[in-house]
Amino acid sequence: MFLTILAGFIVVPAMAYVIWYVAGYNPGAQKHWEILPTQVEYRAKHPQCCHGADLTCCHCGSDQMLDLGLLGYSDWRRQIICRACKNRLWREMDQ
Repeated sequence: MFLTILAGFIVVPAMAYVIWYVAGYNPGAQKHWEILPTQVEYRAKHPQCCHGADLTCCHCGSDQMLDLGLLGYSDWRRQIICRACKNRLWREMDQ
């Protein structure tokens, strides 16, 4: 009986962690997000898209951007996407 209760205290948190890791953190999505350049790297790689503090899309030249969470609205891993051509441009982190 004691071992069953003890196993429950170990198994339930372990299962919760596994569910969070796969569904909430999503290591596959994390890898794709890390491939994106940061805004500083984007500015260095595409100087023709820098207009003072403003940036434009390096694919279509649009200045309309979307700031989206990687897996949802409240995700701290942000990706900036061109509103016109839907290309992912750079990544940011909410603090």
